[in-house]
Amino acid sequence: MRPNVLLFAVTAAALVTPDRVKRQQISLLGTENKATEQNAVQDWWDGLPDPTALFSPIEDRVTKSIQRSTLDSFLALVGSSDEEEEDHPHPPHGGHGHHGDPDKTIYEIIKESKHTTKFAKLVEEHDEIKQLLQDTKHNHTLFVPTDRAFECIPHHRHGKGGGGDDDDDDDDDKHGHKPSKEFLLSLLKYHITPGLYPLRRVRSTNTLPTELHPSALKSTTTSSSSSSTSHPQRIRVFTTPLLHITRLNFHARLGPGDFAAKNGLIHAVNSLLLPPPSQTSIVRLLPGQFSTLALALETTGLGDELDDADQTPRAGGGTLFAPTNRAWARLGPRVNAFLFSDKGRGCLRALVRYHVVVNETLYSDAYYRGHGQKGEEGGGGGGGGGGYWHVDLTSLLHGKPISVDVKKRLGFVSIVVNGFTRVVVRDGVADDGVIQVVGKVLIPPHKHLGGHGAEEAEEEEEMSVEDLKSRLEPYMEVADGQGRMGDL
Repeated sequence: MRPNVLLFAVTAAALVTPDRVKRQQISLLGTENKATEQNAVQDWWDGLPDPTALFSPIEDRVTKSIQRSTLDSFLALVGSSDEEEEDHPHPPHGGHGHHGDPDKTIYEIIKESKHTTKFAKLVEEHDEIKQLLQDTKHNHTLFVPTDRAFECIPHHRHGKGGGGDDDDDDDDDKHGHKPSKEFLLSLLKYHITPGLYPLRRVRSTNTLPTELHPSALKSTTTSSSSSSTSHPQRIRVFTTPLLHITRLNFHARLGPGDFAAKNGLIHAVNSLLLPPPSQTSIVRLLPGQFSTLALALETTGLGDELDDADQTPRAGGGTLFAPTNRAWARLGPRVNAFLFSDKGRGCLRALVRYHVVVNETLYSDAYYRGHGQKGEEGGGGGGGGGGYWHVDLTSLLHGKPISVDVKKRLGFVSIVVNGFTRVVVRDGVADDGVIQVVGKVLIPPHKHLGGHGAEEAEEEEEMSVEDLKSRLEPYMEVADGQGRMGDL
């Protein structure tokens, strides 16, 4: 306990003593407890359940007083947390003010830092990105992966002789891992957000726009289609309540605080942000959640149609309401056996079409629309307060509407489809739109009754095959006869 008592004494003295005395105390700390100084931040991230963990905030404060406001020390905090578990808490940094160097651009700062050499090297090879990060007329926010983030890529770890310090270009060329220049440009753009996003703003946001603009998200702005609006690809943001752990696109952890530059802000992340693949690719890549949906797309041929730009032209992306395997199981074994039989294939095709929306991409805080309409950002409740947003989307099943209600309050987001079905995982970003994961299979309404899908509260029991057929058969003739999604 003696080292921790010493840390406490040094911290208390630092609050009241002149700078000269403070430096003497810090020097004393460095000579008597050098190991504690080096591991102070790591001890906090590890969050070990022993008495010494109680002194972690004190150690953290002393470490900050030693390291000062330099980017290297700022990024070192992220580097030390790369391997920590998701449920380990860390202290909120929103009220501690900004670190920064207001005399240097974002590019100059990352180029000089020893923790961002790999990312800076990529930027150096792309003049467009280099100019963007040097531009002082517009502000940008950069989510920069530390060098340790690149170690997660196999060819960055297995160089000649088993070391990780070999020249990256040589290693890439030798093993055939060198990505295309187009992919690297998209990768860099996906780490840059236009405007200023300090930590507090990031944590109150559901998705972030980036400088990457996929062709599938473009929408025409005139009836003649002579001009178009290029919508930005977005990054999903989720902050764990109380713990203040923020993750981007499910896996990349955001570092504590932000670093101010002359032309924007820098956030550190412990993983690369890869541009997302298409909706159908994501479904196929996650069989543990979507193997039944993937089989439905394959069985009906809708997967290939959605991937074919000629059969399914997109303007403004699209929204896929993706039922989980558990959602399909809730229909019951008899209904599933019917749907995936030859006799039920027409019903299955109609059912899956009701989950697909093209030319409209609905995130929980942004809405991209297709032909002749501009997109909206922020929805009805942007920021960290509350809000309500209602949208009727047009499905591929005869244009039958899907009703969506988005509610946001105190940082919590609720998305309800057709009045009763909840989105259980929101804003799964895709190259051609977004995936909203639903906990129930969406059932279209009786055709003669109109209205929205039939997700009545009492429909907790398994649906009978006869009831399902009565819902779907009126839609089957056109759905099977047309064949092409663009005609519906």
